Amino acid sequence: MLDELLDTRVGGPIPPPAQVSVACAAALQIDDPESALRTLNETRLALSFRMALAFHDGRQDALACTAQLAQLADAVVDTVYRMALAEIEQAHGKIAGGRFAVIGYGSLGGNELGFGSDLDLVFLHDQPPGCEGSDGRRPLDPGRYYARLAQKMMSLLGAVTAGGRLYDTDVRLRPDGGKGALVSSLASYTEYQRERAWTWEHQALVRARAVAGDPGLMADFTAVRAATLGRQRDWATLVEDVVRMRARMRAELDRSDAARLDLKQGAGGVVDLEFLLQTGVLALAATQPSLLAQTSSQALIDALGQVGWLDAASVASLHRAHAILLDSGLGCTLDRRPRIVARTPAIEQAGAAIAAACARVGLMLSEPPAAG
Repeated sequence: MLDELLDTRVGGPIPPPAQVSVACAAALQIDDPESALRTLNETRLALSFRMALAFHDGRQDALACTAQLAQLADAVVDTVYRMALAEIEQAHGKIAGGRFAVIGYGSLGGNELGFGSDLDLVFLHDQPPGCEGSDGRRPLDPGRYYARLAQKMMSLLGAVTAGGRLYDTDVRLRPDGGKGALVSSLASYTEYQRERAWTWEHQALVRARAVAGDPGLMADFTAVRAATLGRQRDWATLVEDVVRMRARMRAELDRSDAARLDLKQGAGGVVDLEFLLQTGVLALAATQPSLLAQTSSQALIDALGQVGWLDAASVASLHRAHAILLDSGLGCTLDRRPRIVARTPAIEQAGAAIAAACARVGLMLSEPPAAG
């Protein structure tokens, strides 16, 4: 980090996504796996540090910073995927026509990653009918082959180097959660989303996007996502499911008290905003497919305003509220504090704006916070 402080670039603009990808991919040119992983982590730390300084000294806002952190994570995941694939192919050969993809959910999928955030990942695979396995000296059937690939990726992402680990990962959003297979075939994933997924899982899918792997399978995932989110839904049933899940989450996870707000789980916090936007997408995507092109909160607010589900006043107030919550959350993370903050007038106004927007569309996720 001292090297970064002495680097004259530290006060300049953050490299664009293409340059970030190139910087991360440079680790692929190093033959020694341990050195390659250390180099990749040093690159991630250096770029994250520059982003943190730019946010801290006001050169960029929280929204730009979280988007850049997500872009950096995309580049790291793609590089790790290539590292892991090279190791698996060396040991077990290739699967002719086989495909593998990494799907980002949560903050990664929504392009709003924080400092120190973990990565919510789902792994998919696909191969031609009748494929028996890989062609190496130690062949594996497709299921085991791609499970090994996913496990290798998670191992590399979580390996402790001199600069710590790259990212913590969470794979519980896969079909059937912790009881399900680590890697799902495209066919089984499609069937699960169509026949067995709960409403909250479709809500999570609103913020999901493909981040690495075979381009064809990534495109196929996008098509499955669109078909799943674009189905017709009964409004009353949708609202009942969403409100019930939100109440359960708040009862189990909300750490707010009379003086402080849990920025994520508290009434009028980040999750309330996300549930509002996810409900709008699930309610309207069947007739407004343009909504499916977006995964970030900022873009979804605008998209739902453009189709008339949110009025102009709500769009403006939600953008302000989103910015306030993100800014407060990043500040907490940089200070290594829990994301629980005093109920200042700005925080109260943000919560009230989110609660009011929910009420306007008939989605009562919480009682409006008291005025500050």
